[in-house]
Amino acid sequence: MIMMYVTKQLIHFRKMNHYTQDELAKKILVSRQTISHWETGKTYPDIQSLLLLCDLYNISLDQLIHDDVRVFKAQSMLGKTRWLIAGIVLCILLTYFSLISMKWFPLLLSVMALSISTTLGVVLIIILMTQTNFLQINTYQEILKYIKTGEISSKSKMSVQHKIILAILGGFIGIAIGLTLTILIGIYWLGWSF
Repeated sequence: MIMMYVTKQLIHFRKMNHYTQDELAKKILVSRQTISHWETGKTYPDIQSLLLLCDLYNISLDQLIHDDVRVFKAQSMLGKTRWLIAGIVLCILLTYFSLISMKWFPLLLSVMALSISTTLGVVLIIILMTQTNFLQINTYQEILKYIKTGEISSKSKMSVQHKIILAILGGFIGIAIGLTLTILIGIYWLGWSF
């Protein structure tokens, strides 16, 4: 079932123009069942049908499907974000695997793998932060509103400085945890001594 905003628009414009589903179906040469499927979100109208509806209602295509375009963009962004997060997790795992592999592989090879996975992880984090407007969105509710409307709420905004401080603090905590894990792996797994 396709849940799109165009279904609400189709119903709105049909009722506003005082058409029944049967009357509308005859005007644009489709079946009443097709209209019903569009309005319930079971199927999505093809471009030709959308253009016929726009002509009939005397509206632009943008007026009819504007919200759906936002949803498509948001879904695309969500898919990219999921891949970026998966890539970051993979880089973290590869970083620690590279560190542990120093026990079995030549040091130079392990250090190269460690450097590559760490650098790639940092690049993916930077891409994730820039693509998700990291410093502009506070809460999950604001993210959902941003996805739906493309606007950032003005109320309850944290200052950019506050967010930068939180990001830096989070970075230092991450460094501390990573350093601790690295030292523990080095001492107990690789036999390092200080």
